[in-house]
Amino acid sequence: MPDKSLDQQRLKWRDRLSVKQARIAVALTLLIGLLFSAIQIAWDLREEQNLIDRTVKQVLATLRESATQAAYGLDETLAARVVSGIFEYEPVYEAVLRDNFNNILAKQSEEQISSSRSFLTKLMFGENQQYEIQLLTGNAGDLVGHLSVKIDTDMIAGGFLNRATRILTSGILRNLLLGLVLVAFFYATLTKPLLRISEQLRKIDPQNPDPEAIDIPPSHARDELGMILQTTRNLIDRISTTLEKLRTTEQQVRDRESQLNAIVQNVADGILTITPTGRIVEYNAATKQLLGLMRDETPQGRTLHEFLMPRAIPLLEHTLEDLASHAPGSSAVEKRITLPIVRADQKEIDVSVALRMIPDTATPLMTAVLNDITVRKRYEEQLVYMANHDTLTNLPNRSMLEHSLSNALKTHRDNIAVRRGATAVLFIDLDRFKVINDSLGHGVGDLLLKAVGLRLQKVIGRQEVVGRLGGDEFLIIIPDLKETQDAAILSQAVLDALAPAFDIKGRVLFVTPSIGIALYPSDGEDFPTLMRNADTAMYSAKSGGGGTYHFFTKTMNESAMARLVIENDLREALANNQFELYYQPKVDLRTDRICGMEALIRWKQPGRGYISPMQFIPVAEETGLIGKIGEWVIREVCRQISEWDAQSLPPLAIAINLSPRQLIEGHITETISRILSETGTPAARIVLEITETVMMQEIKKAATILDELRHLGLQIAVDDFGTGYSSLAYLKRLPINSIKIDRSFVRDVTIDTDDAAITKTIIAMGHNLGLNVVAEGVETNEQMDFLRESGCDEVQGFLIATPQPPSEIVHHIRRLSAIEQTS
Repeated sequence: MPDKSLDQQRLKWRDRLSVKQARIAVALTLLIGLLFSAIQIAWDLREEQNLIDRTVKQVLATLRESATQAAYGLDETLAARVVSGIFEYEPVYEAVLRDNFNNILAKQSEEQISSSRSFLTKLMFGENQQYEIQLLTGNAGDLVGHLSVKIDTDMIAGGFLNRATRILTSGILRNLLLGLVLVAFFYATLTKPLLRISEQLRKIDPQNPDPEAIDIPPSHARDELGMILQTTRNLIDRISTTLEKLRTTEQQVRDRESQLNAIVQNVADGILTITPTGRIVEYNAATKQLLGLMRDETPQGRTLHEFLMPRAIPLLEHTLEDLASHAPGSSAVEKRITLPIVRADQKEIDVSVALRMIPDTATPLMTAVLNDITVRKRYEEQLVYMANHDTLTNLPNRSMLEHSLSNALKTHRDNIAVRRGATAVLFIDLDRFKVINDSLGHGVGDLLLKAVGLRLQKVIGRQEVVGRLGGDEFLIIIPDLKETQDAAILSQAVLDALAPAFDIKGRVLFVTPSIGIALYPSDGEDFPTLMRNADTAMYSAKSGGGGTYHFFTKTMNESAMARLVIENDLREALANNQFELYYQPKVDLRTDRICGMEALIRWKQPGRGYISPMQFIPVAEETGLIGKIGEWVIREVCRQISEWDAQSLPPLAIAINLSPRQLIEGHITETISRILSETGTPAARIVLEITETVMMQEIKKAATILDELRHLGLQIAVDDFGTGYSSLAYLKRLPINSIKIDRSFVRDVTIDTDDAAITKTIIAMGHNLGLNVVAEGVETNEQMDFLRESGCDEVQGFLIATPQPPSEIVHHIRRLSAIEQTS
C-alpha cells in the first residue's frame, strides 16, 4: 500500500509538472516572439534613424559647395536658392544659411505637422532633429559660414508606427501557434521519454550502481534519446568501475598508511614532529629508546631543549629560527646539526639531527630525525688518531710531525721580533737494525722499536715532540731551542738512553743510534729542507761508525749532492752500458802457471774518464744499485768465459767480488742459477769472493746462502781474511774453498815480524782446514819468495800483472803459456 500511494503521488506530480512545463513553454514562445518582434522593430527603428541621417547628410553634402560659395561671397540670392533646395526633402521644416559672423544670408521655414503620438515620437526619434555643417574653403580649411537644418520627426514617426504595429501583431499570433505545436510535439517525443529515463535513474542504487538497470526502448535505439540512455549506461558503468577502484585504492592507502606507521615505529632512528619552538607533537618508539625514557614516560609536550646539554641550546634555537624563516611553499630546506644529548639515565650521547619543514600544514610543523652517532664519532676520532700516529709505537707519525714542525716554524715567524733561539730537528736512525730484523725476525724488530720509542719518550721534555717516521727512523722536534748546545745535550741523552741493553723475549740486544741535527732558520725554513739536511747529518754520523750525533754543515750538503750526482750517473751508466771489466791473473806458486783470474769492475764515464770504485761502490751499496751492477758483472764474466773458450784459451776460474747487499738482501742463488743456465757456463769456473766481515755479521744467513751456492757447483772464497774476526769456529761452519790473505799483511811481510807471523799462521790454519790460500797485493820478488817458502798456494798482484782489459789479458795469458811450454 505505501508503494502504490507513492507511485500515485509521483504520477500526480508528473502531470502537474507536465502542465507547468507546457505553460512555461507557451509563455517562453510568446516571449521569444515578442522579443524577436521587438528586436525587429528596434532594428527597423535604427535603420530608419540611419536612413534619415544618411538622407539629410546626402542632401547637405549635395548643397555644401553652393552654400560655401554663397557664404564666401555673401550672395543672398544663391543662399536663398540653396535653402529652397533643401526643402525638397519633405521632413525639413526649417533651413538657415549664415556667414562666418553668424549673419543670416537666407532662411526658410514651414509649419510642423501636429500628432497625438508626440510622446512615442519623442521616445523613438527624440525631439525634432537639427543638423548643422560648417562651410570651409581653401586648402587651409578657413571657416566661411554655417548651414543648419531642422527635421520634423512626427512626420517620420507616423509611418513607422503603423509598420511596427503590423509586425508586432503578426509575430504574436505566429509564435502562439508555434508554441502550442512545439509543446505538443516535445511532450510526446521528449518529455515523456525523459520522465521514463528519470524513473529508471531513480531506481539505481548509488552504492552499487548497475548499468543494466537502464533500459533502452527499441523505438529510441537509434535516436538521440537512445544515445543519451547508452551514454548514461556507459557512465554508470564507469562510475561503478571507478567506485570499485576507489574502494581498492582506499584500502591500499589504509594498508600503506599502516605499513608506513609500522616502519616509522620500528625504524632505528628517532622521528619527531615538532613545532618551530622545539615542542614535541608526535614521536616514534625509537625516540623513547634514544632519549632513555621509561616505558610509562612520554616526550610528547616537552621540548627538545630539555634533553640537550646547555651549550647546545643556542645552536638548536638558531637552526629552528633559520628553518622557520623560509617562505611557506618554497622548496624543501633541510638543516643538519650535531647535538650532545643527555639521556634520562644521565648518559651523554652525540646525535645527528635532520630538521625539515612540513609543507601545506595549517600550523607550522617540522620533522626531526635523530640518529645516534656516538659510536661513529668515536670511530672517526680514532681514525684521526690513527691517521696521525704510528700504529706500532703510538708515537706521532710523519704527517703529525710535519704538522707540529710547521706550527713551530710559524710561531717563530710570527714572533720573530721578540723571539730568540731556534727550532731543532733531530733525525734518529738505528744502527744495524736491519741485521736484527732479518736475523731474529720482524716480531722481535717490532718489539725493539716499541721499546726504543718508550725510552725516547722518557728522554724528551714537555715542549719536545718525538715521533716515528717509519722503519727504524725517529724524529725529535725541539720547538724553542734557547742554545744550540741544548740540541747536543738532548742528542747525548738519547745516546745514553739507548745504550743499555734491551731485553726482547729473553734476548739481550744492543742498539746504537745515529743522530743528525738541523736547525731553523740556519739550516732550512720549511719541513722538507730541515728533514733533508737532518737526514744528511745523520748519514754523516752513520758513516763515521754510528752511535754519535752530527750537526748539519754545508760541507755535508755538498757531499750529499755529490753522492746524488754519482747515484744518477750510476743509473745512466747501467742504462748506457758504461761499465767495463778488467782481469788480474793469479799464479800457482808450485808451478808458476796462471791458475785463475779476478774480475774487477771499472767505470768509464764519457767526458770524465775512469772513476775509482772507491767512489761509486759505496754509493751503489747505499742506494741498492749494487744488485743490478753485480748481476751485470756475473753475466759479463759468463759471457767472457764463453768467448775465451771459443778462442781455445786455458779454462781458468774467474773470481767475482760479491757485495754484502747482494749476498744478504738479494736473491743471489736464483740470479746466478738463471745466468749460468742462460749462458751455458760451468759453475766450477766461477769463484765468489765474500768479505769476512759480512759473513760474521750475518753468519747464519750467510752460511745458508753459501750452502745453496756450493750446491750449484760454485767455488767460495773469503776475501780480506785476517781483518775481521778470524776464528776456526766460523771457518769450520762455512762452506768455503779458499781464503785470501789481505794485502795489508802482505805489504810488510818482509820487514814486519808481526805481519810475517800472522801470514804464516793464516797459511798454516788454512791448510789444516783443507782450504786453498791465496795472497793478494804481491808487488816484490821478496814478498813472493816469502810466501813460497811459507807454503802459500797462489799469489796475485802487480808483480804478476796489473788488472787489464780482456783484449790485453788474452795476450798476457798466451805469452805466459808460451813461456811455460818452452821451459
